[in-house]
Amino acid sequence: MEPHILLQMSLFQDITEETLLQFILSHQHSLKRYKSGEFIALQGDVYRSLYILCNGSVRTQMVSAEGKLLTIESLQAPQLLAPAFIFSSENRFPVNIETLEVCEVLTLNKDAFLEFMHRHPAVMHNFLRLISDRSLFLSRKVNEFALQSLKSRLLNYIKIHGTIGSQQEVAHILGVARPSLARALSELISEGCLLMEGKEMRIDDINARKYCTEIK
Repeated sequence: MEPHILLQMSLFQDITEETLLQFILSHQHSLKRYKSGEFIALQGDVYRSLYILCNGSVRTQMVSAEGKLLTIESLQAPQLLAPAFIFSSENRFPVNIETLEVCEVLTLNKDAFLEFMHRHPAVMHNFLRLISDRSLFLSRKVNEFALQSLKSRLLNYIKIHGTIGSQQEVAHILGVARPSLARALSELISEGCLLMEGKEMRIDDINARKYCTEIK
């Protein structure tokens, strides 16, 4: 792991490379390498250290008691992993974190990181902003699932990504069964809300107007 990777993160803005190196090279911290398809953490595991994804990409998923999977997001390094939960009263991972490729993860000792933030208020300010942004992201995620119809969520996804690669993966992301996703997709095409252009999909704004109040 190269220090410049961490310096790219908003968490360490206004911190010199020398200061950061002195901190992360402490024996209290560790760097671990994961193969593709491994779990960095499981939902419910105790969160004892701050996890930083230094290289690679991961997928975060929630799993219900019945085994139903909901993909929350995919993350590309460099990135903090579930940072809002390290200092919570119930500091457990809210999701499974699975690697999508070979990854390197730096774990920072919780108490040492807290002390570091006290010595460098800029880092504390950056951290507070980051977890506030995460709260905003999660509130929007709740809005998607609680207030929007499946067709609206599907149109939102296509608006962002331009197409659907794997229906199973998108079904996990949207929190529905694959047949339900396929049916909604077929209906949107029949209604003229979606136009197929090869592998790409285009939203017809006029026909999709009925869903516009829900599309962000």
